[in-house]
Amino acid sequence: MSLVSKRIDHTGACPFIDLTEAEMELYRGAGWRLARFEDGILKGLFNPDDVEYQANTQAMTEEALDAATAWLANAVGEVWLVKCSCYQFCMPRRIAFDDPAAMAHLARIIGEAMANEW
Repeated sequence: MSLVSKRIDHTGACPFIDLTEAEMELYRGAGWRLARFEDGILKGLFNPDDVEYQANTQAMTEEALDAATAWLANAVGEVWLVKCSCYQFCMPRRIAFDDPAAMAHLARIIGEAMANEW
């Protein structure tokens, strides 16, 4: 079991990870993010909403997915898809290229987020 998996608390309405005080410095608000962990410690976040707005939602979604997969390809350590909320990471799911179901989940979450936000 990974160090990140050991941090997941299953006692709430959904699984979550509480951030440490040091990790809170990286937190920049609510929403879906890719979270990069090294040795169980948060080291970086990718926000798919950082892509430039485009009137064509499909093109914007494809750009966000391309950026997310490039970030994932260059990430050191474990990468998890998380919903940031009140200094917690809710519904964490490990994302890796060798897990097609996880990659499909990532694509669906980013696509839904883009469609709902714009």
